[in-house]
Amino acid sequence: MVITEEKIDIIFSRLLTYVEKNFKSFLCKESLFQIKDLLTQTLKDKNKVEQFGEIGLFFAESDVIFVEAIYLFEFLRKNFIAHLPNNIDLREAKRIERLFEDIVNSFSKGYVESYTKRKINNLTFLENHIIPNEMIYQLSKPLKSHINYFRSFLYSIITDEKFNNIDHKSCEFGVWLKDEGKQLIEEEIIYKNIRFIHKNFHNLIEISQSYKNQGFYKELFFILNEIENLLLQIINNFSYLNTKLLAYEFSKDPLTGVLTRRGFNLILQKHFEISELTGLPISIIIADIDFFKRINDTYGHLAGDEALKHFVKIIKQNLRKSDYVFRFGGEEFIILLPNTSLEEAVAIAEKIRESLENTPLIYNGKEIKITASFGVKEINPTEHTEKVIEEVDKKLYQAKESGRNKVVY
Repeated sequence: MVITEEKIDIIFSRLLTYVEKNFKSFLCKESLFQIKDLLTQTLKDKNKVEQFGEIGLFFAESDVIFVEAIYLFEFLRKNFIAHLPNNIDLREAKRIERLFEDIVNSFSKGYVESYTKRKINNLTFLENHIIPNEMIYQLSKPLKSHINYFRSFLYSIITDEKFNNIDHKSCEFGVWLKDEGKQLIEEEIIYKNIRFIHKNFHNLIEISQSYKNQGFYKELFFILNEIENLLLQIINNFSYLNTKLLAYEFSKDPLTGVLTRRGFNLILQKHFEISELTGLPISIIIADIDFFKRINDTYGHLAGDEALKHFVKIIKQNLRKSDYVFRFGGEEFIILLPNTSLEEAVAIAEKIRESLENTPLIYNGKEIKITASFGVKEINPTEHTEKVIEEVDKKLYQAKESGRNKVVY
């Protein structure tokens, strides 16, 4: 052995001092003594290198930070090289260098195995308990499919089973993202961000497979962390979408199924921001059923309820998926039209007005003719919400004053 046991004692004494001063992880002296004994044996018998994998397992289970553990071996490598005799053969120095590379790789392999098992358990708990209890099915189903995909990949690392990395466009999550997801995620910036993260996720899995095949376990650990961070970013984006969709669901009017005024300000503000970025117009329609009290007095309140639902049905038949309907009062509704000019909004209001006039409500075998009046305005993103409502409400009042069943803009 080219380095005496006395020098090894000195090196480990320095290491102990360094660890006590600089490490965040708790590392007991017994662990360092174990490394010292095994390293001393490994200098004599290279086959002992594989036993550092057991130390890696122990360190991972003891929550020792991987970067700190790797630096521990880097500290030892530098000191061992520094304590080589001056007349040592250069080949011996290179042997020590390669030996420490093998030690770090064996240690990393054990650490990665323990780390991976823990991540598999965490993903299983997340998939089976957290996501189904907290997230709506439209989001939980694709997310669980990708968690399962990542877990299968992690299994392949610790079992040496073959894993076929699917292209990001072809995996179950990717297919969902292209079709259903695109319809569900209305915010373009969120949609593009998820697509970008998802593509990188698959690219990194391909790289990590290469590291695994080459036995580069230190590099594999770091890239596994990157992949996990990407998955967490997807989960965070889905949590945001889930909160937004739940907020929409909870703010729905129980009678008509449209949104209530509680969600109006939030949604309008979101489209104001988009309009400022894109320069695309936003328009708004306020609609009010004409002589609604007369319907209630003549046919009863149940007929009035059916009239409201009938009106909403007509409205929705003439809108796009990107448009919003809010019930603001008893028989008053607001229609928010993103990416819509005043001219286009007036045409939509006229279509709704004509459809309603030509489609009477059939209630208890009786035909009830229903009409509505409309105020229309293209709005400026710099305007306050209250001012927007006030101005378009004036146009609705003008429509009613001019004989009802009118569109004023």
